Amino acid sequence: MRLQFVIHLAIIIVAGSTTLFAQTQNARLGVALHGGIDLHMTAFSRIPEAENCCPEFTGGTCNVFGIGALYTKPLNSALSLDIRIGYYKANVDLTTTESIPFFNQGASETATIRHDLSVETSLLTGDILGKYVLSDNLYFVGGMTLGYALSGSYTQAEVFVTPGNATFVENGKRIRNQRGGDLNSLSSLYAGLTTGLSYDLPINGVRTSFISPEVLVTLSPTNLLTNTSWSFQRVRAGVAVSFMPPEIEEELSDIELFDIARTTPMRPIGESTNVPVPSVTVESLNESGATSPISTIRIEEFASNRVRPLLPYVFFDKGLHTLPTRYRQLTKDQTDGYSLSNFYNLDAMVTYYQLLNIVGKRLNERPDASIKLTACRDKSEEASSDDLSKRRALVIKSYLVDTWDINATRIEIEDRGMPSIASSSDDIDGAAENMRVEILSNDPTILSPVGSRDTLRVFSPDGLRFSPSVVNGVGLKTWTIFVSQNDQIIKAIHGQGAPPPYADWRIAETSRFIPKKTLNIEYMMVVQDSSGKVIPCESKSIPVSERSLSDKARTGGTDKSIDRYSLILFGFDRADLSPENLQLINEVKAQITPRSSVNVIGYTDRVGDATYNRTLSEKRAKAVASAIGGERVSILGLGETLPLYDNQTPEGRFYSRTVEINVETPR
Repeated sequence: MRLQFVIHLAIIIVAGSTTLFAQTQNARLGVALHGGIDLHMTAFSRIPEAENCCPEFTGGTCNVFGIGALYTKPLNSALSLDIRIGYYKANVDLTTTESIPFFNQGASETATIRHDLSVETSLLTGDILGKYVLSDNLYFVGGMTLGYALSGSYTQAEVFVTPGNATFVENGKRIRNQRGGDLNSLSSLYAGLTTGLSYDLPINGVRTSFISPEVLVTLSPTNLLTNTSWSFQRVRAGVAVSFMPPEIEEELSDIELFDIARTTPMRPIGESTNVPVPSVTVESLNESGATSPISTIRIEEFASNRVRPLLPYVFFDKGLHTLPTRYRQLTKDQTDGYSLSNFYNLDAMVTYYQLLNIVGKRLNERPDASIKLTACRDKSEEASSDDLSKRRALVIKSYLVDTWDINATRIEIEDRGMPSIASSSDDIDGAAENMRVEILSNDPTILSPVGSRDTLRVFSPDGLRFSPSVVNGVGLKTWTIFVSQNDQIIKAIHGQGAPPPYADWRIAETSRFIPKKTLNIEYMMVVQDSSGKVIPCESKSIPVSERSLSDKARTGGTDKSIDRYSLILFGFDRADLSPENLQLINEVKAQITPRSSVNVIGYTDRVGDATYNRTLSEKRAKAVASAIGGERVSILGLGETLPLYDNQTPEGRFYSRTVEINVETPR
């Protein structure tokens, strides 16, 4: 029962402290070391565990030593909450001398008997204190102390002091009632009121670490033993060493930040203040990187055959084997109605996040097919776990077996360290690309591209270039540019500290978030200063004009179809074509008519020098154009200008190492 109480007391104090710490700033954690004196007030002749002929023990003092942990949280500028849990040990000696008259050979004499009682106790305490500021570093401390007795033991004896030759009749010795053992009568609970003074001495220049000498006095009516008049008061003197942990801040989500910005009033014009003043301008941006003034965003729909490649890699977070939530997972019931015909108008990245479901569906349709999962990890993860890479593959295998009912014998696992074709581990991007499971199949159709007949939306201009600026922008915490429509976020571009000279957005990247018949697109800039205050600029809008397939059918005239094919899995810094890419190029050639024109556009990810990446993208485009052949083929290498996908993720960088083939055919 004692152990259970101790555990419960510790959990209550620590859990309470943790909750408060998570919700507040400038909290301190630390340890306290104390030495002190216990003042014992007694009025008893014996303890319940042993007989004693003492007339009465009347008190004594003893030294006490303790160690504990503390948590201090400011409630306001003058008052703090101080929570402590400690362990204290004390050993008190009580002594009473008794004089007894007796006759020795007819003469009256006095015998002296000493009654000794020694008690050792250990106590678990919890202090709930308030600290009130008396001066810059001096605090008045007051509150409640609760305790629980962990253990207690005693020894006692009665000793003849004088005369020197006297003995007790009972045993013929100079000592009687000599006993010892556990104190079963020890009171379990202890309570008292504590008050005192504490003084903070900063030990670093930024005042995040402190040594605090302190004196505390605890007054308690609680008896040390049950049914025994024995109380004690405690005086503690010692030092507390504490520090402020780094602040745990909950960052606002894009939606929360956007909602706050839309309801925050603008700073009045001409107001004299040193707060940051954000603003942002916008220009149109074409594929080649040239800018010009923007007046309207034009959208036109075209009938299109879309072929979206599947990147056969599943990426994991550093040191983890749990499947990231961005990969779409189904329940077993949802697999019954799953169809690849539902991939109408989905872009390549959305399709990729369905990779495991596409593989599961195709394995069910081709019972003779099997796959091999090659489990990889980056060399920076070697300390995480010896079987980290294997556990990553097992997560994928379990999903396919449990959700898609794939026979486990059709899924082979190969455990390895670095991938056979690895990215550079010298930077964060490269290391993240190596934390993956590779999928290989004996049936090419399992990982073949996903095709569909879509409605392609083409945007003019290709992108927008935002140029942010901030007056009084020193010490900014974050900046964000929001693009929205009818209060719904289309795109959020953000970063830490001061904003860069410009930020680009390829409109087609988030086309699925731009509803049809959109009339305007709004944009605004929002910053957070060092205190976290949200400061927006005025929202501005860009008109949108859209010409749909139905509009063109109604008005007549010439039209065209645009078929779009993407190639991936170019090796890092490589321009040669893989067998998979050559197979897709042959399929493209079969769709080209004498009236078709072909545009081959090469891209790269953000890794490396921008000029070199443009050259590399041109080499890739030329290799593809050469494989296609024909006279009506144009080539363009764009490098990392207006990347196709978000390069913050490893899959986004892989999909950006691509060549797009656009086949335009008059209708």
